[in-house]
Amino acid sequence: MSGLPAHHEDSTDSVPVNPLATAIPWRQQLYNRVKLLPWWLSYHRGATPQAILRDRIIELGTTMGLQDRWLRRILRHAVSEFSKKGLGADYYGYHNIDHELEAAYFTLLAAKHQLASNNFSDRDVRYLFVTALFHDYDPLKAFDKPNEDSIESTIRSDPKIRKFIAEVELNLDIVIAMMHRTAYPFRDEIAANAKKRMDTLFTDAGIPENDITTRKKYEDLGWFLSVAERVAGYALGDFEHSKDLARRNAHALGWHPSVINERSAKYFDLLKDETEMFDKVMEGVPHEYREVFFGNVETFRDTLMIQQEFKNLVKNQLMLVSEVERCGASLEPYVQESILGILKEQPMLVPADEKIFRKSLRAEDAILVTLRINDKVGDVIGYAKGGPLEKGRLRRGTYDPNAGKGNTAYLEGISIRQGFWGESGGHLLRMRFLDEAIKHGYRFVTGYAHRDVVIQRITRGESIEFVQKYDPDKLDYYRTDLSNAVYQSMAGLDVSAMQVRS
Repeated sequence: MSGLPAHHEDSTDSVPVNPLATAIPWRQQLYNRVKLLPWWLSYHRGATPQAILRDRIIELGTTMGLQDRWLRRILRHAVSEFSKKGLGADYYGYHNIDHELEAAYFTLLAAKHQLASNNFSDRDVRYLFVTALFHDYDPLKAFDKPNEDSIESTIRSDPKIRKFIAEVELNLDIVIAMMHRTAYPFRDEIAANAKKRMDTLFTDAGIPENDITTRKKYEDLGWFLSVAERVAGYALGDFEHSKDLARRNAHALGWHPSVINERSAKYFDLLKDETEMFDKVMEGVPHEYREVFFGNVETFRDTLMIQQEFKNLVKNQLMLVSEVERCGASLEPYVQESILGILKEQPMLVPADEKIFRKSLRAEDAILVTLRINDKVGDVIGYAKGGPLEKGRLRRGTYDPNAGKGNTAYLEGISIRQGFWGESGGHLLRMRFLDEAIKHGYRFVTGYAHRDVVIQRITRGESIEFVQKYDPDKLDYYRTDLSNAVYQSMAGLDVSAMQVRS
């Protein structure tokens, strides 16, 4: 985590601003609800990933003794609250409603074997499920990584959550104590603070200090959940899903894309320090999910090895070349299919349907710059794409006053194949895109980027301003002023190639 401020100050309120959740005038609220209506309709029809997980949880939970109606009501509340508070499907960070649902489902999968073996009671399963569903519920967090004290405050202030917990005869203090055990990494000061709070909560729950057995039981349930929720997403989806989780986590932590595979491999290696609980979690998980998890872990390691071998192979041997493509009907089929392949590997920050994206490549006013190896007809390994702001897909909560003026190009995103991350190809693509926007007569270029990245560009002297900040995921909307001498001086210069650095 960078340690940089994660929100901008408002003259009347210093609470982090999240346009995905911020209270706004009722007319705008109504407009936003209308915009969200298609997603909600799809969700209720069962046609979204969240709805599919919901149905799986209900089907599995009822076989484990959880009451159907109670499950439906608590899941509806969780999805609704996370969405309204800015942690729904359009939140770019890792700790969103998808993660909560995956954690809840996978925890039930792991707990089913323990229940059948009489290692867990029905009540233990209820504790695990409720805690899993809300363990990251922190809408006012300053960073993507939730704060357990803030989560506790949020849960205690929600009367519906308290009612759901009481309905199934659980103790709120024990739920929160188990939640504190999910703090990560659970060592040093983090572990010491969590244990201190857990001891207080156990006392408040009426568990005597000398009842070490009961206290350890609930602490171990929290540990079980901690391992299960970290494994969940990587066991429930293919490698494409795992890469998306890793990208979101890397974004939240401010990592450069080039270190994702290395950090992901280390993340899984740390589970070796928790072998006892990891084995307990995985022994009850169906074989197909274990295979998926271990397969994804191995693929991260294999990808890291390939990335390292590539770096050793290409030192001082490759030239990265950018090329402005002719869009519209003139776009070469090979280029289009190469870009679509990269898009599947590296989705844009603001997702777009593939059909819409494919159609946009055919727009005559699109700006498309490709990254190639060694020459202008080499393999396409990356791209920068955009066009008029008026045709851009913006995040909920973004308002650009230049919309409709025809003076702004919107940079949808920059994507590069994994093996070429960290070789300055992204910088080359961005500068070539800015140069092309100037040639098209645009005054501004806007787009989304991690806040720390934008700050670094400003520090280097670029003329950039924040238009809309998003806390806590820090995927901010910025505006670049192309009239600045920094960009005008490069107009007409050769910014098409760059030697791969050693």
